[in-house]
Amino acid sequence: GWTLQRYFDQVKMPSRLQAVLAGQAGDYLLPPERVSLLLHVALVGGYDRGAYYPEKHFSHFIDSIVDSIRNTPGCEVLLEHEVKGFGWRGDRIASVETVDGKQFWARRFISNVDPRQTMRLLGRPVGTSRYRRRLSYAYSSSNFTLYLGVRDLDLRDYGFGSYNVWHYPHDDVNAIYRQQVVDRDLSNPWLFLSTPTLHSDAPGLAPPGHQVLEVATSCNYDYFAELARKDRRSYTRAKVAVRDRILTILEAEYVPGLRKHLAMRVAGTPLTNERFCRAPRGNAYGSVLSPEYVFPRVDTDTPVDNLYLVNATAGFPSIGGTVGAGMKLYRRLVGGGATS
Repeated sequence: GWTLQRYFDQVKMPSRLQAVLAGQAGDYLLPPERVSLLLHVALVGGYDRGAYYPEKHFSHFIDSIVDSIRNTPGCEVLLEHEVKGFGWRGDRIASVETVDGKQFWARRFISNVDPRQTMRLLGRPVGTSRYRRRLSYAYSSSNFTLYLGVRDLDLRDYGFGSYNVWHYPHDDVNAIYRQQVVDRDLSNPWLFLSTPTLHSDAPGLAPPGHQVLEVATSCNYDYFAELARKDRRSYTRAKVAVRDRILTILEAEYVPGLRKHLAMRVAGTPLTNERFCRAPRGNAYGSVLSPEYVFPRVDTDTPVDNLYLVNATAGFPSIGGTVGAGMKLYRRLVGGGATS
């Protein structure tokens, strides 16, 4: 039940050391006063054992999984088949129906959609009141992202390399998060900076002579959603203002004259997450990783005996957490004598 801040206070840790040890807070988009201590320990402990990046970039990693599925008899990956509901046969699910009217029948179903959204797709209440309370979690923070294509300079000359850079305007990480998420003020944000083209020499992410700089920070979903509902132009202006503020910080602190070297710049808000990833409230990591939602997690099993969940909330977020939950469920189903 402890937060990271409770531990900091318990040992009377100096503020600068708190900032250093909480520096990876962006990996779960929570400040020390809200994040689960055990979750933070697991994150830092994992990084202490080594941080890894796919030699041929994440696109190759994902394509390899997709190819493995498509090359397995009877299996396929179908794009643009959004599920709108389930078909029932008694107390079991018999099929899923897509928005364009197609139906797919099976003996078992595994959903990587948000658990609460999955339960809504069922079209009827299921489970006990205790199970439904388990689904009353809060969502993790959303984020503002900026993808920059850089040309005619080497980011290694400016302190970047095969590692991530965490930028904080001052030592009080809690105050920084409150300013951005509660006060909706992105004038002086913390920044996560990553250079994937420097993590591997393999081609595929950028043309020769170009590099990629990824930037992310936390923000308030309602701020952007309200702007978009009232006036799309106001939303666009706010999005551009945040983008330009981040570029100003990058030029002042890291790469002078960066704007002159941009071949591409693409910004995303919480609404981008919601639109392209169907992430409720634009959340980045499923349910919020505060103590009350970390243990116990939403289980992979559901009240419907042939429906299972695997995602950032029924498991843990990030590629390791999600893939790990999927592997665990697979071993349990196959090890128990179930057929695929």
